[in-house]
Amino acid sequence: MYNHILVPIDGSQQSDRALDHAIKLSMHGYPNARITIIHVSPQIILNEPLMSVPLSDTLAEEGQKIIEPASAKLMENRVAFKSVTLTGDPSTTICHQADTDGHDLIVMGSRGVGLMSEIFLGSVSHGVIKHANCPVLIIK
Repeated sequence: MYNHILVPIDGSQQSDRALDHAIKLSMHGYPNARITIIHVSPQIILNEPLMSVPLSDTLAEEGQKIIEPASAKLMENRVAFKSVTLTGDPSTTICHQADTDGHDLIVMGSRGVGLMSEIFLGSVSHGVIKHANCPVLIIK
């Protein structure tokens, strides 16, 4: 039985589908399950400082824009949830969050959007599958 489901979101169609699936699981299959949505902004390291570019503020804004519609969908469906926004390597951060909060299932999209998504297609989901200590359900 699943009691605590982690859903990484990044604004992609796949992560939206993963959230929809997690909502269905919590409403029909596991009515006591609560959901945590997580958005992880990749850590960006610049060798040279850019003038007048508040990069951390921009990433925080982007994360909030992604979290808000997901939160609204969960509230609309009356699903117990919390939201988390973090910065770091997405697959490592997702696995760490799953361990830290005692999640017993991760539901995520097969690929997402982000910097260089064309080059590393599916690398986050692959990393989570490889390193997670709980079951991972991949939604296409």
